[in-house]
Amino acid sequence: MSNKLVRFKCKVCFKTFTLRKINNKHRYFKFFRTWVSSGVPLNALRVPGISERTLTRNFHRYLDTPTVLPKLVVPREINLKCDGKYFGRTGCTLVFKENKNIIFWQFFDRENYHNYIYCFSRLIEMGYIVKSITSDKHGSVVGAVKTMFPGTPHQYCLVHIQRRRQTLLTQKPETISGLSLLEIVRFVNKIKTESDKKIFINWFHRYEDRFGNILKQRTYGTKDNGQTWWYTHKNQRLAFNTLKSSLNNMFFYLEDNNIPKDTNGLEAEFTHLKTKLNMHRGLSKCRRENYVYWYWFLKSIYVNRS
Repeated sequence: MSNKLVRFKCKVCFKTFTLRKINNKHRYFKFFRTWVSSGVPLNALRVPGISERTLTRNFHRYLDTPTVLPKLVVPREINLKCDGKYFGRTGCTLVFKENKNIIFWQFFDRENYHNYIYCFSRLIEMGYIVKSITSDKHGSVVGAVKTMFPGTPHQYCLVHIQRRRQTLLTQKPETISGLSLLEIVRFVNKIKTESDKKIFINWFHRYEDRFGNILKQRTYGTKDNGQTWWYTHKNQRLAFNTLKSSLNNMFFYLEDNNIPKDTNGLEAEFTHLKTKLNMHRGLSKCRRENYVYWYWFLKSIYVNRS
């Protein structure tokens, strides 16, 4: 039988090739995978017997052909983590993770409600049954979760909550009310039991009783020949109000150990990807997007399970 008649379905890119094409494809794909996963510049990827020009040509073939994710054979329940990351002018990637597995990703111009709706719809089509979602408190993902998964626990990332509030308050607030609120904020990511939760909520309400009027104080001034005003402690007020509005979505992980309390795993992945992508600045915008697709694919469950 001729090599041209022998066909094989690749477990990596899910395409069917002749035997002769398989040998070539896998020969270059091994180097392509190293190039994408390690972030090594192409001119530093020295392969005996293969010129840099040949590697470039074959790598671009992969970059010009984004991967297609398969549907699950059997539907599966998952506790989902999701987050978005901007890569300068290249755009934004939305990534979805379950345990340690990347299961879905999509590149967009921006992170918004409609793009999250699309991603959630695709996850459902692929056969995933979402039991919970952990994310930051970005308005787009909050709205999309309410639309697509009403009644499903939506855990707000405690690291995001704590970090953002600490930024508003600074490390050394100048008022007693600011220092007291900073103490509460620093306790957010230390809540491990129902008892800790009760202590935190009681502490928070006592703060509100003590300093609520201070947070309502206004400063008056003039602007454009008219009187105007603003809240005297606007950053403290914002930190307090946003923390208060998050209380109902902060403690689902105490009720179910399978629900992650933060998106830290994704944050680390974004840092690694950004470092690697910056080493390939010569790629066109389209190929940079497809590089991101391949990066997530090579770290995903669809490769690791094979």
